[in-house]
Amino acid sequence: MRKYTKHWRDSASLIIVARNRGNQRDADGFNYKVLVFKRTEKTSFLPNHIVFPGGTFDPQDESPEWLSLFRKHNVHDRDLKLLTTVDGPRPYIFQTTTDDTLDRNISLRLCALRESFEELGVLLVANRPEQSTDGFSKAEYKFDVDRWQKEVHDGQTNFLELYSELNMLPDMWGLYEWSVWITPTQFRKKRFETAFFLAAINEQVPVYPEQHEVAEYMWSSPKQLLEEHDKGDLWLAPPQAYELQRLSYVDDIDALMRFARRRKHHGTTAFCPVGFNAADGYIGVLPGDDFYPKNFDFISDNEQMDHYVDMSLDELRTLAQNVHRVEHRGMHSQSYFHSGPPLDKHLHVLGKNEETLKAKL
Repeated sequence: MRKYTKHWRDSASLIIVARNRGNQRDADGFNYKVLVFKRTEKTSFLPNHIVFPGGTFDPQDESPEWLSLFRKHNVHDRDLKLLTTVDGPRPYIFQTTTDDTLDRNISLRLCALRESFEELGVLLVANRPEQSTDGFSKAEYKFDVDRWQKEVHDGQTNFLELYSELNMLPDMWGLYEWSVWITPTQFRKKRFETAFFLAAINEQVPVYPEQHEVAEYMWSSPKQLLEEHDKGDLWLAPPQAYELQRLSYVDDIDALMRFARRRKHHGTTAFCPVGFNAADGYIGVLPGDDFYPKNFDFISDNEQMDHYVDMSLDELRTLAQNVHRVEHRGMHSQSYFHSGPPLDKHLHVLGKNEETLKAKL
């Protein structure tokens, strides 16, 4: 049994970005859009929220039969090491235990790919383990997507059989490790540790929304999604809002891919927001903030959560020299603060990326 099984479920999510037709820039200067969808009202977790495709880890994601498929396509150990060799911080979700049949860096990517297909019918494929020169993935849709999506979603067929039928490989090499988020401790009844990956494709492909999980889907730029959230036209889940916030400072998909490919081996610090109530709102502090607990175990309650209820958000901010937090003044009103450098050589949530995007990470 994995260490945190009784506390949360493991899951994976995929941020899919697609180049605009003709590489055209929109009114805000973006030449790409992000694929998101609105969960149905009856969804057990985050109903009506706008999210990236993703879901919980399933035993089929670590089936040893995947190794047979890899060998059939001449995928060697050195090819898999491109995924499994990572420096820097490693959240527990990526740690492979004796009970795991596949390296977690592989099986979590398979989970993200499977969930994206089950929920939206988007199947990312690779004809060889080597990355393309530009780092972009490819979506395959010239098959009976409706039938396969229903059978995989309903458990009538496992995901591996689809790739075997198509004689294709899952594009694990085109999925770049992006972030890890853990549900805050106050939501004890339903918590997740989620590994987020980023993938880019050169065109917006057909989408097949699964009727029980997807109310609607949309291709939109990061900035447009954030603006619609601020206006109250849609409701972004907190991890999605944070990730879109830092994506909003990179308007070129090729620059984004160059960054993702350079950063992929620098590891990931898990983000588990620790909450504090204030007189005029709520704060979710993140690693690097002076208010973030030292040696936080991701399980213990924050006994100081109501310690500052008589102080405003502005007053609370003056108590910290180093800040990395999201301040909430309502469901659709968030402000982001980060005074230090981005963790793990990642994008900065306030757009302080000039050196990061240019550097040879």
